[in-house]
Amino acid sequence: MKLYRIAVEQEDEWFCLCAVNDPQVYTQARSLDEAIFMVRDVVELLYDEKHIQIELVVPPDITTPFERRWAAKEARKKSRRAAAARTTKRKPNAAAAVA
Repeated sequence: MKLYRIAVEQEDEWFCLCAVNDPQVYTQARSLDEAIFMVRDVVELLYDEKHIQIELVVPPDITTPFERRWAAKEARKKSRRAAAARTTKRKPNAAAAVA
């Protein structure tokens, strides 16, 4: 079974993939799941190899759509908590209103 080490780069919403050990193996995908499928497809088309092993080399600065959705969700939670804290500070104290 042949091993293909694939370098992953990100451009906007796309992942660009190129085999480190074979520059002819090059493709792009919108997700890392799709990337695996696309690399297998390219290798099968170029070399008629079906059973390959793929190793993705992903730099730490690449963010997946899942990570972006999660970060947005956390930002919304933080914003809601801050808004709730501001509204509780504005409410007059019930005891002070009676006096």
